Amino acid sequence: MTEIPGKKKPKVKRGWMKQMKDMFKRSGSKTPRSETPSLATNAEGFKRGVPSTQSHHEPGSGPAFLDGRSNQESLEVPLNSATAPQLACDEPKGEAERPLIKESRGDAVPEGVSSALSPEADISVPSDGIGSKIYGAVKTTLRLVVEIGDVFPPVKSTAAGLLFIFDLIDAYGENHEEFNKLLERVNVLSAILTSCPKDVPEEVLDRFRGLSLTLLEKEEELKRKLENRSRVERVIFSAQDKEEIIKLTQEIKMIIEIAVFTSVTQNEVRTIQAVSDIRWLKDHVTIIEQASGGLRNMEKDIEFLRRSELLRKLGEVEGAEYDNQKRGGGCTPGTRISLLATLLIWAMDRDSAHLFWLSGPAGTGKTALSKTVCAQLTQRGVYGASFLCTVQEKDLQDVYLIIPTVAKILAEERPDFGKALEHVLLNDRSCRSPKTMSLDDQYSKLILEPASKVFTPDDLLVVCIDALDECKDKDAIGKLLRALSRKPNVPLKFFLTSRPEIALRTSLQSSGKQLRLYDIEEHVVKADVMLFLSEQFRAVPAIYEAHKNTWPPPEIEAIADFSGKLFIVAFTAFKYITAPNGVCLERFKHFVQRSPDLGSSPVNALYDGIMTEAFQGLHRDEQRLLRSCLSLLVSAQKPLSPYDYGKLLNTDTCLIREAFKALHSVVQVPEERIDDGSISIYHASFVDYVTSDTQREQKWAVEKAIAHAEMGDACFRIMDSMLCFGISGAQTSYLSNDDQLTPLKTFASELAYACTSWGDHALYAGLESEPRQQKVKAFLNGETVWYWLEALSALKLEVTSTELQTLSDGLGDFVHTFETPIAHSAPHLYLSAIPFSGALGAAPHISLPALDSVPIVHHLPRTGRAMLRINLPSFSGCSCLAFSPDGKYLAAAINTSQPKTFRVVVYTRGGQHATQVTPMMHPVHISHVAYSPNARHIASASDDGVIRIWDSQTGMPVSEPLQGHTYAVWVVAYSPDGRHIASGSADKTIRLWDAQTGLHVLQPFVGHTGAICSVAYSPDSKYVVSGSADNTLLVWDAQTGRIAFGPITGHTDIVCSVAYSPDGKHIVSGSWDSMVRIWDARTGEATVGPMAGHTDKVRAVAFSPNGRFVVSSSNDETVQIWDARTGDAVSERFKGHTSEVLSVAYSPDGKCIATGSADSSIRLWDARTDRPASDFTPGHSDTIWAVAYSPDAKFLASGSGDGTIRIWDAQTGDLLDSFPPIRMDNNTPVRSIAYSPDGKYLVCGLEDGIIRLWHTHTGKPASDAMSGHTGIVRCVAFSPDGITIASASQDETVRLWDARTGEPRGKPLIARHSDAVAAVAWSPDGRYLVSGGGAGGDGKTMRLWDLTVAQPLFEPMTGHTDEVWSVAYSPDGRHIASGSKDGTIRLWDAKTRQPVGKPIRTCHTEPVRAVVYSPDGSCLATGSRDGTIWLWDARTWEPLSSPIIGHGSWVMSVAYSPTGGRIASGYEDTTLRIWKLPQEKLTQVTCTPPTLDGPIYLHDYPYDVFTIGDDGWLRNALGPHLLLWVPVAHRAGLYRNGLERIIGNIATTKVELTKAVAHGENWLKCRNSHDGARYRPWPA
Repeated sequence: MTEIPGKKKPKVKRGWMKQMKDMFKRSGSKTPRSETPSLATNAEGFKRGVPSTQSHHEPGSGPAFLDGRSNQESLEVPLNSATAPQLACDEPKGEAERPLIKESRGDAVPEGVSSALSPEADISVPSDGIGSKIYGAVKTTLRLVVEIGDVFPPVKSTAAGLLFIFDLIDAYGENHEEFNKLLERVNVLSAILTSCPKDVPEEVLDRFRGLSLTLLEKEEELKRKLENRSRVERVIFSAQDKEEIIKLTQEIKMIIEIAVFTSVTQNEVRTIQAVSDIRWLKDHVTIIEQASGGLRNMEKDIEFLRRSELLRKLGEVEGAEYDNQKRGGGCTPGTRISLLATLLIWAMDRDSAHLFWLSGPAGTGKTALSKTVCAQLTQRGVYGASFLCTVQEKDLQDVYLIIPTVAKILAEERPDFGKALEHVLLNDRSCRSPKTMSLDDQYSKLILEPASKVFTPDDLLVVCIDALDECKDKDAIGKLLRALSRKPNVPLKFFLTSRPEIALRTSLQSSGKQLRLYDIEEHVVKADVMLFLSEQFRAVPAIYEAHKNTWPPPEIEAIADFSGKLFIVAFTAFKYITAPNGVCLERFKHFVQRSPDLGSSPVNALYDGIMTEAFQGLHRDEQRLLRSCLSLLVSAQKPLSPYDYGKLLNTDTCLIREAFKALHSVVQVPEERIDDGSISIYHASFVDYVTSDTQREQKWAVEKAIAHAEMGDACFRIMDSMLCFGISGAQTSYLSNDDQLTPLKTFASELAYACTSWGDHALYAGLESEPRQQKVKAFLNGETVWYWLEALSALKLEVTSTELQTLSDGLGDFVHTFETPIAHSAPHLYLSAIPFSGALGAAPHISLPALDSVPIVHHLPRTGRAMLRINLPSFSGCSCLAFSPDGKYLAAAINTSQPKTFRVVVYTRGGQHATQVTPMMHPVHISHVAYSPNARHIASASDDGVIRIWDSQTGMPVSEPLQGHTYAVWVVAYSPDGRHIASGSADKTIRLWDAQTGLHVLQPFVGHTGAICSVAYSPDSKYVVSGSADNTLLVWDAQTGRIAFGPITGHTDIVCSVAYSPDGKHIVSGSWDSMVRIWDARTGEATVGPMAGHTDKVRAVAFSPNGRFVVSSSNDETVQIWDARTGDAVSERFKGHTSEVLSVAYSPDGKCIATGSADSSIRLWDARTDRPASDFTPGHSDTIWAVAYSPDAKFLASGSGDGTIRIWDAQTGDLLDSFPPIRMDNNTPVRSIAYSPDGKYLVCGLEDGIIRLWHTHTGKPASDAMSGHTGIVRCVAFSPDGITIASASQDETVRLWDARTGEPRGKPLIARHSDAVAAVAWSPDGRYLVSGGGAGGDGKTMRLWDLTVAQPLFEPMTGHTDEVWSVAYSPDGRHIASGSKDGTIRLWDAKTRQPVGKPIRTCHTEPVRAVVYSPDGSCLATGSRDGTIWLWDARTWEPLSSPIIGHGSWVMSVAYSPTGGRIASGYEDTTLRIWKLPQEKLTQVTCTPPTLDGPIYLHDYPYDVFTIGDDGWLRNALGPHLLLWVPVAHRAGLYRNGLERIIGNIATTKVELTKAVAHGENWLKCRNSHDGARYRPWPA
């Protein structure tokens, strides 16, 4: 614990308070200077420091600076003079002879110090440093001040205290740097003391009063220490004493600085001067020192950072810094000096603790101290940042905004830090949303990481966070404190203040230094309170003039006694006495007598008196208005102006001012005619008072819920009257809000407040009452709600759905889905969000406005139960899924075959990766994940035996891993009350953990004889059920850890999954015995089942939210829904996965089932059993590896990983009725296909090395299976004459086959690629065959074969740096094109085998899967895993246009239509797409649809006219125009420009533009009927 200035000591000198009172009285007297006897004394009157007996000034006997001098004259003292300057005093001699100094020094001086106190002591001086001559002169001057009688008591006491301390330092006998700094300051101070003019300002006297009282306290403290020592100890100083002397020197130096100096630090130089009130000193008393390192000439850097867009991500919190004058001022000069010195010494000491917590009850002056500390730190060049929390503003009570705001301020204070911070924000994915990161990550990423890159050991910065207790989220406060408690590896300190609340004490009890304001001795605080009151009342002419001759009057001491240690009481008393609605002199005189006595609650007593008087004599209407003002004051989400009060309370502004007139002592009201200034409380204790239960019966009592309800009604009234269509003022829909040609409309302040605060008021009021519910529903279901969303867009506020979700699921979902367009461009609320929402079918209770002239969205949902597929990286599986409690997000445990790729990924329910949540990386396989009930955290279990806890909003860890298990942890579960976490392990134990601290709860649960595979909590958190590899279930008492009952037997293999029913009455279990069973949760008896239907191991089971159904997933690749009462299957089995279904989860609303599989996918299924699912699923269910056009271009064949070949009508996209899907034996994936030149046959290569030939008219085999390859057949091709088939395989060979019989033609061609052969292609004349592949040895090559000799004709064609995945001959046979895994495309001369030109590297960003020539050879198409298709001029090798962009899924295959007008592409997402190429030359494509007859659709435009970015915005290709925003769920199946057909079982969307005439500057016409208006094409 830090030593507390003024803390109660064993002995307290009697008369100390009397000295203080006398000091106030004597120094405060205002006897005219002309009547004051002047005194001047020459240093020559001293012998060895003994004062002369001369007691008055003789003209001419010394420097005659007092003779005949005017009131404004002063003495200039050379600082290097050895002569003691003379002193003038403005006190009457009689007053000066009062025994203040004598009384204060009257007790015996302890032995060992007496010599130091004697006049002879000034022979002891430092040996070097500033110099003994100056030191001697300074001591002589101070001694002169002490001995002369006619001196201001504060000045005399200051000099005496300094002498005592100097004498003690003399006894130490060693010089040090800190003493030299102290001497510099005392040297200037002595000049101040000896050159006072006749009319010293009272403000300066207050500073000396504070300084003298502080020095007196230090002197008393030192004497007490010496009194307890032996005689020897008093003379011989120990090493510890010497440290204390140095510390004392630092403290006195700091005390003097705080009292009478100010400083400025710039460019590493600190300039120290006397405060401006001391006007009589000249410039030559300036002290210049080297400041703390790290300061620079930074104007340009600061200006650059102010414009930084990245730093805007940290938020725009205003008024958080200490210099916000609306939050009051700092400490009164002269007060709190010792305490401030203690804080500053800590701050400037690099070796002291990095954290300092100052605590104190409400009203003890913590914020004023914080402001003063920050101001002093600024003067010393070590101020870093500050954040002053307050209950009065929403942003300033949000814990999650503190660190981002501090980081932003630090960036402005230190531009080098700012640039390092920008680098973090730009490159660290976890920092995309800094305001929602975990607090630990905010501290690490936003503060420590950039600081570690730029701070040097010479740097030192202090950050102040004031009033932490005024933040709402107490749990978050604890997390912040735990983060800050970690000692940083950079020179950074934190000064924190708060009330001494239990949560804060717990978090800070072992961290850093602490100081409790209430422990400071009462008389010390009272002295500061008296100084504060004296200065405040002195500025009130009526009071000061009446008491100036006896200043300060006894009333001030009485008010100080009444205030005790609470500055807020003194402040409020002053405000009450000087309020404009009373007679200040009367209130001043009788204040204490009129204040009721409430014992230990003087602030409540004061508030009682103020409120009683405020309501006294008011008429009923006046009382009602005053109560309404108080209600708004308490409930307002930010300080409001008198104008806002008038609008919200529906009354005149002047009446608002009248109502508050009686409350000026507790409420700050702007000056007259400043109606836009803020009305605010002076202190949070006033809100506590008017809302406390003890005031319920009073007229001024405010019930928060009622206050919020009234303000919510006011917000609705204002929005209903002021909101309208087009409220944003946006001029064009083509530009974002920020890029509008003229700024958006400026909103009236009352409307801005109503729009941003009605939701808070509604939630705080509660929605229990029917009338209140109806008001909210009427707003949410009415037309005004859309104008409200438009207004939020214009106000540049984050549109979030958290609060809306509580009020309206439907509107909350809408805002969640369309947050991007609403926030980015107000017009697209109407042009994008509403049309797309209408296409999906608006949620119940949402009334979409009628918009006639906007795009019409036609949405066709997919068939079957499958709703959505999320593709995972290749060779990965999803071992566990968990929905967030609100159903918006899905956490997935994804494991792959690659090392260090185990991660938990969060997806939106629409299947998009939640980009603000960083993937949660694990070093080993992840077995299980679970959301906490409050959705803030995600827990994960993994094979390394630990449980990890993550922030669900950022994906960053929130604590150290929970360790205790000795083997892999296979399951983790949160208790429904959120207090505990249960985990089950292969070590056969279950452990319970405290969810807040991560500590063990109870001993491990031991009872199973096999590994724990699954655990689940009962809904009341009282029980835990476990399933084990010992084939049994056990039910445990979660309070004791003992077995409640069991084992429950019945399964014959591992019980891998268990779950409680929502009502807690039943338990469901799934087992590797392929059975599902339901048990009585109280007895363990079997109630339903076994439910038989799966043909392989059951991997996961779950109850529906309503408890009526059970869902199970199995290794048989299916999902089944069962009736939980009868055990019957209630739907067809869900089919679509192509490997084990490892996990299953019901969404919280019961509408959806999510499944995770080993087939590299997650799927969402329609769980509503009352809706029949279609059995017809025309599309493939796995990756389309190959596509091929029939020679007549009428048909399109596709081969898929689902083991089928399908033939489609190339014009309509329909599956041919006459040609059902061809299914391979064992569903073996089809990896390659090709048509014969005559179109009669179709050949396919399979993953098992087999090649099959089919009749295209019948779908029957045309030959026996062609076997010979031992690896995947990656490519097949017919020779131009159709007689021979070439095949390329993973087994490193190329084989030739007779196309009529299926027999091999000769021996296999050993490709010598040293690895898989991925591609083959025939020359147009059929003489040559080119092959490509290889990755190892001399691979990465292409080889050319002369089929007449069946040998390689040439040396390998080398150039690619990785496998060659595709090759193609040009139709004229002159060139060969190749595409490679290295992402490049190359062109080769077919005769010379040499490259033609340089490889293309800049377009595709991923491996090139396909290259194909157009029929006429003028164009080359390439497809890549980057999801794009590029078209190239085959002569110039230049791109013909922008790429054809599907939707981000991998392009696996590309085929040119023989007619040349279309391209077909097969995708990894199971879809087949046909792209229509413009009929004109590609360099001259039109920008409008080909016809205006009939409906016009987006896909009628050429493919290269519009682009869709990753952000979902459809823009014209060559300009910045925003045309349409497409939701994530619509992007995969969107018929975008140039896309003629999507074939596959996915939901598709077409955008009709026939009536979409309202866009650009005409967007406001979107509500009007287009009335046959001519189509206005989008700008292209």
